[in-house]
Amino acid sequence: MNIEDLKIELKELIIDECDVDVEAGEIQDNEFLIGPESRLNLDSLDALSISLEVKRRFGKHIDSGNETRLALTSVEKLAAFIVAD
Repeated sequence: MNIEDLKIELKELIIDECDVDVEAGEIQDNEFLIGPESRLNLDSLDALSISLEVKRRFGKHIDSGNETRLALTSVEKLAAFIVAD
């Protein structure tokens, strides 16, 4: 899977898991997903849902460490985290 296809899949994952009322194409690759800067209004429970689904689909564990928590900053960072060794 190339990185662009992965980003599309991640956007769809976010919409499905977090019940966000937007289209996948409306989510920018570099926009904030969680926190006060996020227009999606995702919270810590949404972050947990995303983390669990990323682990299930891609086998990548997002823990509470700073480095992996940064993966949830944006779709772009999450995709980079998934493809990294």
